[in-house]
Amino acid sequence: MSASIFWDVCTKKSVEIDGENKDIWLKAGVIKVTPYGKKYLQLYQQPDTDFFIFEPREEELSEIN
Repeated sequence: MSASIFWDVCTKKSVEIDGENKDIWLKAGVIKVTPYGKKYLQLYQQPDTDFFIFEPREEELSEIN
C-alpha cells in the first residue's frame, strides 16, 4: 500500500507592489487522499476538524443555511 497524498488548498490575493500587480498564494489547508481513495479536507482556520469529500451523487444532499 502506498502512502497518503496531500494536495495544497490555497487562496489567491492580488496586491500592488511598486505600481505592479502581483499575485500572492496563501496556503489555507490540505486535501489528504488515503491509499484507499478516501479524501479529507483540513482547513487551517478550523483546526481539529476534518471535512469529508464525496463524489457527486444523484440524490440531493441537504445544505446548511
